[in-house]
Amino acid sequence: MPTGTDATKGLTEQYTDSTLLSSVCQLASRSDVDQLAVVLRALVTEPLELVRTLASVGSVDRVVELVETALTLGLPADLTARLRCLLVELHMSAGKIGPALATAEEILGEEARGDDTVPPSVRGAVAASRTFGRYFLDAEEGRHHAETVLRAYGGEVTRNAETLAAAAVLSDALLADGDLTEGLRLARTAADAARTMPSPVWRLYLHLVLADRLVDAGAHEEAESVMRTARADIGGLSGGVELAFAHLRARLLSRQGRLAEARDEAQQALAAAVGRGARLYVPPLLASLGQLALRFGDLDGAVVFVRRCREALGDGRFPSTVYDWVELQVTEARYGPRAALDHMNRHYADRKRRTTLFMRQPGAAAWFVRTALAGGDPHWAAVAARDAARLAERNPDIRALSTAALHAGSLLAGDPDGLVRAATEDGHHWARMSAAEDLTALLDARSRDRTSAIGRGPVPPAPPEGADRTTSAALSDVERTVARLVGEGLTNQQVAFRLRRSPHTVNYHLRNIFRKLGLSSRVELARHAHLWMPAPR
Repeated sequence: MPTGTDATKGLTEQYTDSTLLSSVCQLASRSDVDQLAVVLRALVTEPLELVRTLASVGSVDRVVELVETALTLGLPADLTARLRCLLVELHMSAGKIGPALATAEEILGEEARGDDTVPPSVRGAVAASRTFGRYFLDAEEGRHHAETVLRAYGGEVTRNAETLAAAAVLSDALLADGDLTEGLRLARTAADAARTMPSPVWRLYLHLVLADRLVDAGAHEEAESVMRTARADIGGLSGGVELAFAHLRARLLSRQGRLAEARDEAQQALAAAVGRGARLYVPPLLASLGQLALRFGDLDGAVVFVRRCREALGDGRFPSTVYDWVELQVTEARYGPRAALDHMNRHYADRKRRTTLFMRQPGAAAWFVRTALAGGDPHWAAVAARDAARLAERNPDIRALSTAALHAGSLLAGDPDGLVRAATEDGHHWARMSAAEDLTALLDARSRDRTSAIGRGPVPPAPPEGADRTTSAALSDVERTVARLVGEGLTNQQVAFRLRRSPHTVNYHLRNIFRKLGLSSRVELARHAHLWMPAPR
């Protein structure tokens, strides 16, 4: 009889004009159960062959249909058990957490009642899927389950999939507690334990969990090193693990300021996820692309990604820190700081939600301070700065959190020296640029105050007829410069390059200019700017 690999290869070659599913169905219609069993056994016993087959079919949903069809054919008990276990993993990859968890609970429940058909080699994977599934559907209940799993093993992360999954869940859950130090330790322990596991999927996944925590901690070089190790394990693997790798790489590239590369990586991964029906990965990739659109100053693009992400999240059962964060920034960009404050009051009154955001997004705490002050709410600004300081104190060895606290506190206190340090020490590109812009704005404001105090402030030219003279005079020096350059016909990208600022910041200043002057387009700005802007020096 041919080997599993030979059977799969021969089958796909024999039916080159059809999918693997239709080929298996033809075998089933001929009652060729022996050959069908060989093919299906290859799918569940050879991980590399499995994911290659998934890639050739091009759709997780089609493979789910294949497995569900096979389960009706009266195959041998051990193969049926393996196929049911495989179905759990496929449902997880497709984002169907409910069905995955229900199947896993059913399998493990039967085992607890004395059914010994589940092979030990795959039992751990099913238990791990149960751990992840519970965490996805209910973070608190999932965390409690993960803690129970580790207690059952004496608190030790052992070399089996169930304890590794529990460690990965707790590594993420600890972010809500503000304990990145312990989350990073757990991720390191799990990655070390996974090194000797035979499954490349588990080795890869635990390395990605570690790399993700390292990105949170701002340890970008070490994160890259861990990802290179993980990449060596990908080899011929595709599907969910490859998409997880691409999403994390896009996140790392964005942190490093390599925005175009990050966007390309996320766009390619999104196209693959949609094409394969791997819905679990679609919302986070859309949210990441929305964040990148904001960094490029593309508000319209960010709005589209937010809408698509909201639709992909469906009933909202799977919370997304990145989505919530991007939606908040889009709200501020479209409707101003007061609307953003309303959003913050609705969605971030809970300290755990703020804590998770501030741990995952350097610069978010300072953004809260800046937006709260602009919206006239010093209490919110103080809350955000205090939260950032608390996280830095709890994780004294995590430099990224210390710098974030320095930025937020210095912005609240109006401390230029602290902002200088934040602008030079922060390892996150956007946070570093934001600190530099906050420093410039603070110094501009102090310069205007001094000029006004000694009575030598320049008299602005007359505004266009019908414009509010008080409003037009209220533009800051930076806004005047942005308005002049835009009036000369420069794009946001060109203005950003000229001023050494981000396109997102240019877009922010442009919206303020429109609001203050009662204008609605760049054309209107170009028509009137020369009447009230000082001539370029």
